[in-house]
Amino acid sequence: MLAASSLLLVVMASPLSGLASASPAQAPSIDLAFTPSGETLGFMVAASLSSAGLTATPSPLSWSSAYQRVFYESALNFSEGGYDAYLYVQALEPQVNPFAPLYALVAGSEGSVAANLTDYERTGSGAFLAAAETAIYEAYYELPILYIKPLWAVSPGLSGLNPTCSAYYPFPWDWSGIDNVTYLEYGIQPSTVLPLFGSSGLPAYAVFQPLVQPTSSGYEPCLAVNWTEENYTTWVIQLRSGVRFQNGEPMTADDVVWSVKTAMDPVTGSVVGGFYRDVLGDDVKFVLSNGTSYYSNGTTSSPQGEVVALSDQVVEFKLPRPFSLFYPLFMSSVYVYPMSSLAKIGDLELMNSAFSRGSSAVGTGPYQIVGIRPGAYVLRAFQGYWNGSARVKYLTVAFSTISAAQAIGMLEKGEVQVVSYDFWPYQFYGYGQANATVKWLTGQPVVYAGVLLNLNSPYWGTGAYLPASKVNPLEKSIYAQELREALSCLMPRAYFAQALFYGFAQPASSPITPLQAAYAGISLPPELSYNGSLASEDLAQVGYNSTVSGLALAAYPKSLNQGEPLHLTGFAEYQGKPLGGAIITVMAGKPFKEVQKVTTTPMGTFNLTVYPPSGSYYVELTYPGNETAMGLIPPLSSPVEGPIKVVNWWEANAIYLVVLVVLVALLVVLVFHYMASRSGR
Repeated sequence: MLAASSLLLVVMASPLSGLASASPAQAPSIDLAFTPSGETLGFMVAASLSSAGLTATPSPLSWSSAYQRVFYESALNFSEGGYDAYLYVQALEPQVNPFAPLYALVAGSEGSVAANLTDYERTGSGAFLAAAETAIYEAYYELPILYIKPLWAVSPGLSGLNPTCSAYYPFPWDWSGIDNVTYLEYGIQPSTVLPLFGSSGLPAYAVFQPLVQPTSSGYEPCLAVNWTEENYTTWVIQLRSGVRFQNGEPMTADDVVWSVKTAMDPVTGSVVGGFYRDVLGDDVKFVLSNGTSYYSNGTTSSPQGEVVALSDQVVEFKLPRPFSLFYPLFMSSVYVYPMSSLAKIGDLELMNSAFSRGSSAVGTGPYQIVGIRPGAYVLRAFQGYWNGSARVKYLTVAFSTISAAQAIGMLEKGEVQVVSYDFWPYQFYGYGQANATVKWLTGQPVVYAGVLLNLNSPYWGTGAYLPASKVNPLEKSIYAQELREALSCLMPRAYFAQALFYGFAQPASSPITPLQAAYAGISLPPELSYNGSLASEDLAQVGYNSTVSGLALAAYPKSLNQGEPLHLTGFAEYQGKPLGGAIITVMAGKPFKEVQKVTTTPMGTFNLTVYPPSGSYYVELTYPGNETAMGLIPPLSSPVEGPIKVVNWWEANAIYLVVLVVLVALLVVLVFHYMASRSGR
């Protein structure tokens, strides 16, 4: 019988002499939900919360389950089918309206935030942004964690990759050196290629284009070449001449008008419809170049805004109120599609159409889709592209969920030329630095990671269940805010940036990323960035007894092939302060022997890479002058969630071998009976 080969992380812990562990906390439990893209960070965030005595349970969810819980069942807690806290990690692009949280705050605010709103809408003054973003983190409606840079592994033979801030993709039209490029992207093949529906894959940006294009150095003209603003509410846009769609039709102002009209129709289900209605109003008049008019509400009542094709190459936008970020925020979100295709399909059917899926997609970009197969799109350079034909003639965009190590292996063998693992293990960067067969490219910090708190919670939402609220119920909202502040203070953002992302990240101060047009450039005060003492004070203020101390540990990946490295990362602290100089020892084998030892940095952080054998191993933390290990927080089940599997060939193929043996045995029996029957005749 084949023996299974597995690796189990065993945590050995006992009180540390002279450094007493924290008293049992009475704080509420939190189920921290996250999707696959936030898994590694999710376990570390849960570990950080647990260091204060909170019972923080990591709860991985599928994308669809998380969406349902957070957006449709938010009145319920996690056990009831809703959520307590949700860690989301995503690229925030111009089509995401950054004003949603800001306007929500303004609606109930007084003083500097509301006072600067009108001035900001007219002139773009940073006073409103700074005040509003400061109000976000001071109220702790959500906990900003990190701004993350993307990272690509690239074949050395491919040149000209220039990352942009639109999603986290380098645009392919400037690439050269290889005629046929395969771009491997982590994930499953999207159901749509239209930016209109939130597609952020490379096919969307290679086929379709906006009025102005975000780049690594700012915004530059794309389908629009000039624009003027009058009286804060009227914008006149001159379109680029000579642009054709991939079906041969010329792009005109009518296509722009119809693209905005389609996006604003609620039945379309676009991701930008709400944003457009915020800017243009709910009642909008659309006028084509031949004078034909359409109304967003279906009537001829007085419109709030207008979108008018003044000529074949000029579009006019009339806004009901000033919006200083019409350029670049609004203009960069307007992708232009051929009116002939949109009108023929209809708004209601567009999302599930062949145009949306890609088989009949038509845009103005440098590539057109010429084939779709399971898990991949095949794109060919568009010879009629207005800026000259791309030098890479064929571009295959493949989607996969194989491990990062396997993806790097494919790149080394020349099977793929670019690997884009959105939130993949950044420790592979160190490997690539010493490997001549891989070069690395990084972009701007467009990916945002933050914890969305359920404000319906009777603890950190309304505050009704907090012990202090039972004594002084009139202050329950203040106590809830203090609890949210404690949760924020437990986030070692600088540590996460270094330990998990190797410096390809920075602490976040608001849900608006640095490259979004509305970013104000504020930063969290040092005392709020990570402060275990303040977290303990806040917890005591709301009625809980807690002292922040302990060690948080995460191990990844959870499944690896034999010979692949296992990465351990963590941090140690005592009473809210980093525990530098502690000794982390990895023991493994039978009997246990020391595999590796490292000392924590002055910040209390550590990183280890081991090549584990079969069997089990454990990690212990000791402090100079003490012979016993410090208690590890949280429990084993929280950061690791079960055994880490090391798979060898025999184990991976065991079921097939068993089936083969059974089939051979049956064949032998049949042959035996056949021979016996013949000999008996």
